[in-house]
Amino acid sequence: MNVQSLFAEAKAAGVRLYLDGDKVKLSGNAEAMKALRPKLAPHKAEILAYLQSAERAIGEFWPWAPYLGADDVQRMRTELVGIIERLADMGSWPDEDRDDVLTRAVRGPLADLLPNLHHFKEKLTEATAAAAARAAAEKRTWRFDR
Repeated sequence: MNVQSLFAEAKAAGVRLYLDGDKVKLSGNAEAMKALRPKLAPHKAEILAYLQSAERAIGEFWPWAPYLGADDVQRMRTELVGIIERLADMGSWPDEDRDDVLTRAVRGPLADLLPNLHHFKEKLTEATAAAAARAAAEKRTWRFDR
């Protein structure tokens, strides 16, 4: 029997297998757990390895957001830093202000990542539109001082 079929059997019986440190734990119906233990015992090392690899692959879970793995979080933080730096350059922010905002954005809790990304994207869109409007207005103005 392979690990996936053992997990399927446990799930069908209403039993959940999970890690508690380096131990495999069971939760669910006591009778079902008692019936499954003899089937699971010979495969304990495989189950442990499977759960550990699954735990490493899983990123942060946010019930209100899409699934995000570690790579997704890193990509989003990199994107956020780039947006903040462009916004700071466009707005001629002092270095201290830029560094403060970057520090708060990067070191803030993961729960703030998506809202921060959304907020700073909106601000960058507004700043880009304002800069484009200024540039267009400068090109179209008549100058009578010649």
